Amino acid sequence: MSRNNSPGSVDSFVEQVCSHVKAKDVHPDIQLEMKSHLEDLMEDKLSEGLSQEEATHQALAQMGNPDQIGKQLHTAHKPVMEWSLAVIVAVMVGIGLVVMYALQIAYSGQASGQPSDFYGHLLFNKAFFSGIGVLLLVAIYFLDYRKIRKYSWHLYFVTITLMLVCSVVGTEINGAKRWIAVGGFAFDIYALSTYLFLIAASGMLLGRKKMKRGTFRNVGELIKMTLIYVVVPALLYMKGNSFFDFIGYGLGLFILLIFIAKAYKLIFAGMASLLVIVIGSMLTMEFRVQNALERYVSFFMWTDPEGLGYQRQNAIDAVLNAGMWGHGFGVLNEKIRYLHSDMVFSYIIYSFGWVFGSILLLFTILFLFKSYSAIRGLKDSYAKAIGFSLLSIIGFRFIWNILMTLGIVPIASLNMPFVSYGGSGGILELMAMGMILSVCRRRNMVSQLDREVWM
Repeated sequence: MSRNNSPGSVDSFVEQVCSHVKAKDVHPDIQLEMKSHLEDLMEDKLSEGLSQEEATHQALAQMGNPDQIGKQLHTAHKPVMEWSLAVIVAVMVGIGLVVMYALQIAYSGQASGQPSDFYGHLLFNKAFFSGIGVLLLVAIYFLDYRKIRKYSWHLYFVTITLMLVCSVVGTEINGAKRWIAVGGFAFDIYALSTYLFLIAASGMLLGRKKMKRGTFRNVGELIKMTLIYVVVPALLYMKGNSFFDFIGYGLGLFILLIFIAKAYKLIFAGMASLLVIVIGSMLTMEFRVQNALERYVSFFMWTDPEGLGYQRQNAIDAVLNAGMWGHGFGVLNEKIRYLHSDMVFSYIIYSFGWVFGSILLLFTILFLFKSYSAIRGLKDSYAKAIGFSLLSIIGFRFIWNILMTLGIVPIASLNMPFVSYGGSGGILELMAMGMILSVCRRRNMVSQLDREVWM
């Protein structure tokens, strides 16, 4: 095919089309597709007996106006905002603000296990943390997530370093040394680690280009992968007494291994290594194991006012006795602890009734469904990996929080995302949503030539 620089040449035509498309990453795709189509048209014209110059001229004329084509392609490759998903999150944050105000009225100055000034500023603090989270969400939304991929290994080691530093100089709250305090603000390092580990793992697993997916060259490679993705995180979470953070990480890792790496052997090796770690813990840390068993057994004991079973029964009673419209705005309930955080869903039903609780449950289901649908439609496997791994953490927290409110699973220190008081955890959840919206935003702006096939 002739490629001169005259105004009517194929190259000039394609360049003029691309000049209207701001998503420069898709320019190679557009150039390849258009030149391929022009070649087909020119071959047809040449077969009709036309000269090279005439065939080129007629092929370009048949293609149409390059400016109009370029504007149409620009529209097709513009950023996509998942407005419905953003609105759902905004509504949930709004519900959280209303609930914090109700709790502030109900518990301010009461003997509820927390300083009265804490409950006296619930609304302001929730609004403050949510404001920071929204600002970071917006900043991350405009971030090109693909630039993170080359720093995946760096991110992995930074996460390990943060957890080790936290275990030494961290602030201990409620028996867990998982916070690093800066001034009067405590940041939950272990909650942060689950997100960082999974973002790092997304890039690290996709970086295994030289290995055939689903297989390992030798036993040494399998052992190395098991240590990196399973053993090291498990030991760090065990040291920090962060069982549920490890479950969130493990769930996200399982999804990555199944749908990206196809590393079934690594899954079985990871399960075997976890079994060894559990057995080793039972033999070397009897006190911690005994404490865990006592907490599990107490879940079924309803008479001990200090036990989890008693708290579980109180949560169930609050739900059952709520009625259609609840007991009213700002009602007091001193039988249930941590109403601003872990048991916020129980308080919402108790205060606002089954109808409002059902509406919030519907929003939760809608959020999970819309998030899954948006991420599932992505063609870039790295974007898909990040989206699903982050969604697994948020989804796990939603599901466990609701189930423990209904008395189905043991009570754990797991907030309801976006709705609970949150603190640093609420900021992290909004940042994770920013990343999910970011990968969805570029669904039409990523070159297919650079995409890895999602099996």
